[in-house]
Amino acid sequence: MTVTFITCCQQHPATRHGSTGLQYDVHHPAWTGDGGHGDPRAMAGKAHRLSAEEREQLLPNLRAVGWNEVEGRDAIFKEFHFKDFNRAFGFMTRVALQAEKLDHHPEWFNVYNKVHITLSTHECGGLSERDINLASFIEQVAASLS
Repeated sequence: MTVTFITCCQQHPATRHGSTGLQYDVHHPAWTGDGGHGDPRAMAGKAHRLSAEEREQLLPNLRAVGWNEVEGRDAIFKEFHFKDFNRAFGFMTRVALQAEKLDHHPEWFNVYNKVHITLSTHECGGLSERDINLASFIEQVAASLS
């Protein structure tokens, strides 16, 4: 059985990067209210495409844990492997719940114990800090399941 979920939207800023690597902070001060499109605080930060300098600063940490830039598209990709379908689906569920809160959804594909994830921000037509932040959260979820 093959399950495919493909969605794309925008994310509200909810992570921070420290000098020691990837960090996730659910209590980011910009993330308050119901998180819906009607919440002006949630819409305050418009996504912008990462500059060359931002890419140099943010992408090495993700490359180090297996994320790769997609050829011919301004996006990042990673394939995750789990013990079985149950763990893969549990991983997807945890990511989906957070993605819904952030209103920034991954493109993903699942077959049994494999989950392929591609991240890009529709709003700016390429990679934004929102993608880096969601990838960081995804890494924490994956690590907690291994």
